[in-house]
Amino acid sequence: MNIMQDLSAGYQVVMILAALALGVAAFGVWLVGAERRKLKRRIEPGTAPEAAPVDASVDALQLSLTSLQRFDSLQQDLRARLQQSRGEMESDRTNVGSAVQLMKRAAIEMRLPETVYEIYESLRLLPKKSLEAQAADRDWHRQVGIEPASAMIFEEAVRYCAVDFSLGARELRISGRSYELSRSSFDELTLFDKREMAVLTVRVKLTADRVSVLETAVMSYRPGAWVSMLSEVRVRMDERRERLLLGSRHRDIEKMRADFGLNMNVQNVRTAR
Repeated sequence: MNIMQDLSAGYQVVMILAALALGVAAFGVWLVGAERRKLKRRIEPGTAPEAAPVDASVDALQLSLTSLQRFDSLQQDLRARLQQSRGEMESDRTNVGSAVQLMKRAAIEMRLPETVYEIYESLRLLPKKSLEAQAADRDWHRQVGIEPASAMIFEEAVRYCAVDFSLGARELRISGRSYELSRSSFDELTLFDKREMAVLTVRVKLTADRVSVLETAVMSYRPGAWVSMLSEVRVRMDERRERLLLGSRHRDIEKMRADFGLNMNVQNVRTAR
C-alpha cells in the first residue's frame, strides 16, 4: 500500500514538471515569433516606425501658445471696437454740444431767464405787501397773462422759495434760491410744468439792489408749449414797461411846459413879446 502511494506521488511530480517544461517551451516560441515579426517590420520598406510617445509638456506649451494667439486677436478686436466707439462718442458729443449751445442761445435771446426771474421775484414778494399793493400787483400780472396762486417760503435767509401761478390754462411753478459764493453770487431758478417736471433751470446774476440783471446762464432747457406762452408774457411785459416809461416821460414834458409857461396859446405868447 505504501509502495503504491509513493509511486502516485512521484507520478504527480513528473506530470507537474512536464507541464512546466511545455509552458516554458511555448513562451520561448512566442518570444521568438515576436522578435521575428518586429525585425520584419523594421526591414520591410515603406513601413513607418512606431511613433515615440509625446511628452505632455509639449502639448501644454502648444496649448499655451494657441491661447496667447487667441488672446492677442481678441485684444486687437477689442481695441478696434473701442476706438470706433470713442470716435462715435466724440462725434456725438460734438453734435450734442452744438445743439445745446444753439438751444442756450435761443433761450437767452428770448430772454427766458429774465422773464422767469421777474415772475419769481414779484410773486415771492407779493405776500409781504399791503392788501392794496397786492391788488395792484395782481392786476399787473393779469395784464401780462399771469394769475398768481401761492408763494411758499422754505428758508428766508437764502431766499429759498417756490411760487405757483397759472399761465393761460397751464399751471406752473418756479422754485428759487440765492447762492453767495466767495467770488460771485447768483440766483438759481427752476421752472416746473404742471407735471412737476423741470423744463428750465437758469442762473441769474443781479445787481446789489436786486433790481437789474447783470448776467444769465441756462443750465437745462426742455422746449415745449410753455416757451411760446412765456415769450408772449415777455412781450407784454416789455410793452407795459415801455408804456410806463412813455407815461413818465410824458409827465416830465407836461411839467416842463407848466413850469415855463409853454401851455399858453400863441396869442398870449405874442402879447408877451
